[in-house]
Amino acid sequence: MEAFYLVALLIVATIISNMVYTVFPKIPLTFYQIACGFLLTLLPLFRDYTLHPEFFMVGIIAPLMFNDGRNTDVSHLGNAFHHIMSMAVYLAILTAVVIGTFAHTMMAIIPLSLCFALAAIVTPTDSLAFSSITEGVSLPENVSTVLESESLFNDASGIVVFNLALSSFLTGQFSFSKGLINFIISFFGGLIIGLIAGLAFVKLQTFLVNKSMDTSSVIVPFSLMTPFAIYLISEHLGCSGILAVVAAGIVYGLNQSRLKLTTTNVRLVTGATWSIVSNLLNGIVFVLLGVTLPTVISNIIPLSSTLTIELACLAFAIYLLMGIVRFLWAKLNFIRLNRDQPSTMKEAFLIAIGGVHGTITLSMALSLPLTLTGHAFPYRNEIIFVATIVILLSLVVPAFILPNMLPRKKDDDQSSFNHYRTEMVNYSISQVKAQESVPLADRNYVIDMLASQKQGGNIDKTQINDIMNQTHKVEIDAITGLLTAGKIPQNVANQISRRMMMTPGQRGGFLTKLQFLFRVRFPNKRTRKIKRNMQSVASRFSPELNQKLFDKKIAIRKIVEDTVYQHVNKFLDDIENETNAPSIAFVRNGYNFRHARIDSSDSSDDLRNQLLIQAFQYEYSYVASAFRDKEISRTISDQLNQSVTTDQMVYMEQG
Repeated sequence: MEAFYLVALLIVATIISNMVYTVFPKIPLTFYQIACGFLLTLLPLFRDYTLHPEFFMVGIIAPLMFNDGRNTDVSHLGNAFHHIMSMAVYLAILTAVVIGTFAHTMMAIIPLSLCFALAAIVTPTDSLAFSSITEGVSLPENVSTVLESESLFNDASGIVVFNLALSSFLTGQFSFSKGLINFIISFFGGLIIGLIAGLAFVKLQTFLVNKSMDTSSVIVPFSLMTPFAIYLISEHLGCSGILAVVAAGIVYGLNQSRLKLTTTNVRLVTGATWSIVSNLLNGIVFVLLGVTLPTVISNIIPLSSTLTIELACLAFAIYLLMGIVRFLWAKLNFIRLNRDQPSTMKEAFLIAIGGVHGTITLSMALSLPLTLTGHAFPYRNEIIFVATIVILLSLVVPAFILPNMLPRKKDDDQSSFNHYRTEMVNYSISQVKAQESVPLADRNYVIDMLASQKQGGNIDKTQINDIMNQTHKVEIDAITGLLTAGKIPQNVANQISRRMMMTPGQRGGFLTKLQFLFRVRFPNKRTRKIKRNMQSVASRFSPELNQKLFDKKIAIRKIVEDTVYQHVNKFLDDIENETNAPSIAFVRNGYNFRHARIDSSDSSDDLRNQLLIQAFQYEYSYVASAFRDKEISRTISDQLNQSVTTDQMVYMEQG
C-alpha cells in the first residue's frame, strides 16, 4: 500500500502544479512542480525520501525518451548528425575533462577520479527540463534543433565517463583504451540495439495488425511496454538503454506509414494515451526532484559551514565554466549553427545557457554507492550537493534570462492558431463539397461536424434573418417549379400555400406570399389535369387504393422536401463567404434538422464515418502543405495536428 500512496501523491502533486500554472503562467511550470514535491516532504511518507536511480531510469526516463524519439522530426535529425557528434560526444567528453580537472584544482581534498565522476554527472543535459524552461519563449530554430539533439544523445557520454571514473576510484586503476572501448560499446551499441529492436517491434505490431489484432486492448499496452523492454535488453547487453529507447522511438517515427495500418480508433487511443502518460511522467520527474531536495540539504547540514560555502562556490564555478566552454565551442564554430557564417554572439550565448540539467543528473549522483568496504562512501553527500546546485542554477538562470532576451511565443500563437484552424477547416469543407456523388444529407452532416472545429463567435441575428428570408424565396421558387412542371398535385400546393401564409413575417414578405398564393390558386392547364386525375382516384374508394394514395402522398412530400433541400443548399453554398459563414452554418443546420425529421430514410453511418475520416485527412494534408511551404511554424503545425487528432477522437467516441 505504501508504494500505491507514493505514486498517487506524486500524481496529485503533478495535477496541482498544473492547476496553479494555469492561474499564474508567468513562472515556468517546472518550478511549481519542484515546489509541490518539496511540500510533499512535509508528509511522513516522503521524509528522508531517496530516489532509486535504476527504477527512475527504466520506469520514467525510458518511456519519456522513447516518446521524444518517436516525435522527433526525422528530416531535421537527418541533417543533424554533425550536431549530435559535436555536442553529444566531443563537447560532452571535453566538458567532463575540463570540469573534472577544474574541480580537483579547487577542491584538492576530493580525489581526481571522483572529480571526474562529478564532472560526468553534471555533463548530460535534460531534454525534459529544456522543453519546460523554453516553453514560453521563441528560440531560433537552428539553436533549438542543436540543443534538442544534444539532450537526446549526450546522456550516454556522461554515463560512460561516470562509470569509468567510478571504476577507476574503486580499483585504483585507469585505462584509457578500456574506457574508449566501453564508450564505443555503450554509445554505438545502444544505438544499434535500439534500431534493431525498434524495427523488430514495428514488424511485430504490423503482424498483429495483419492478424486483425489491432484492438485497443492489444496495441496500446504493446506500445507502452515497448520502451521498457528495449531499455532492459540494451542494459542487459552492457549498452546504453537510454540511447536504445531513443533510437527505437526514431524507428517508430520513421515507420508511421506501417503503423497507420491500424484502425483509426486504435491510433487515436494510442496517441491520446501516450500524450497523457508523457505529460504525467514529465510532471512526476520534477516533483521527484523537489522531493529529494530536503534529503540532500539534510545530508549536507552536518558539514561545517565553511565547507558548505566552499561546495556552493564550487557549484557556481562549475556552472560558469561549463557555460564558458559551451560558449567558446559555439563561437569558435565547432558546432555549425549556420552554414555559411560563424555563430553570432547571441547564438553562442543561447548555446551556453541552453545546457539545462535535470533529474538524469540527479539520478546519476544518487547512484553513487552508499558504502565502500563497510564505510560510508567518501564525499558522496558533497558530490550530490554540488550536482543539485548545478541543476537548480541551470533551471533558474535561463528561466530569468531567456524571457528578457527572446520574444515570447505570442499568443503567437493563439490568434495565429485560430486563424489557421479556420483556414484548415474551410479547406476540408471545400474538398468535401467538391464530392458531388456524396448524398447531400451526409455531406451536410460532415460539414456541420467540421464547422464545429472553428473558434466560436457571436451569431449575427440580423444576418441570419436576412439569409432565412432569401432561402424562403428559394423554397417558393422550388415548389412553384414543381407545380409548374406537374410533379406535384394542386392539393399539396394548396396545403403548402396555407402554411406559408400563416408563417410569421420573418419568413418572407407579404407580397412574396401573395405572389406564391396566386401562382398556386391559378395553376396552368397541366396542373389542373393532374388534380382531376387524383380526384378520380379518390372517388373510387377502397382500402387498397387508399393505401396507394397515401403512399403517393408520402412520395410527393419527399419530392418536395428533396427539391427544396437541394435548392436551398445550393443557394447557401453560392452565397457563403468568410463573413457570413457562421450564419450560413446556423441556417444550414436548421434545414438539416428539418430534412432529417421529414426524410425518414436511413443514412449510411459507414458512409458518414468514411467521409468524416477523409475530411480529417484533408485537414492533415492542409497542415503538412502549409508547413512545407513555410506558411506556418512548427509550433502552429503541432498545435493544429493535435487539434485534429483530439477532434477526431471525440467524434469517433461519439460514433
